[in-house]
Amino acid sequence: MGKKNNIVERKKIVTIQYTLKDEHENVLETDKTLTYLHGFKNIPIGLEEALEGKTVGDTLSVAVPPEKAYGDRNENMVFTLPKGNFQNDNSEITVGMEFETVVDDVPYILTVIEVSEESITVDANHPLTGKALFFDVKITDMREAYSDELVQGFPISKENDVRPTEKK
Repeated sequence: MGKKNNIVERKKIVTIQYTLKDEHENVLETDKTLTYLHGFKNIPIGLEEALEGKTVGDTLSVAVPPEKAYGDRNENMVFTLPKGNFQNDNSEITVGMEFETVVDDVPYILTVIEVSEESITVDANHPLTGKALFFDVKITDMREAYSDELVQGFPISKENDVRPTEKK
């Protein structure tokens, strides 16, 4: 233990297993596994801050306020668009459907919140925007990031990794 290599810090690829609950203790995700590049804002900043300095095998419960999760709701992220903007059979578009779009190289998920004869109102806020989040986390693995992972800002998936496996 105690070796710097075993500590969660910037430029480490960290794997966690977690359960996520909302402020009403509703389970949103359970027994999920996530591998991410630490220190690159790939997970809610409040969770990343709580994991900093921990080691493989550590478990913790983390309360993340909205401002350190997905931020506060932004009403400017709600748009009403003509139905013609959607490449779909417009009669099938219903409240709750999600569409993916890219604006200035940033991907957004648009959630349909209202449908009328002429238009569709969508919300581009993250579904967890404005919510406090509660994580139960176990750190299950960690390694140094490869240089190309640091450049791209996220881990290489196992399916696409052609490097030899490191011996432990």
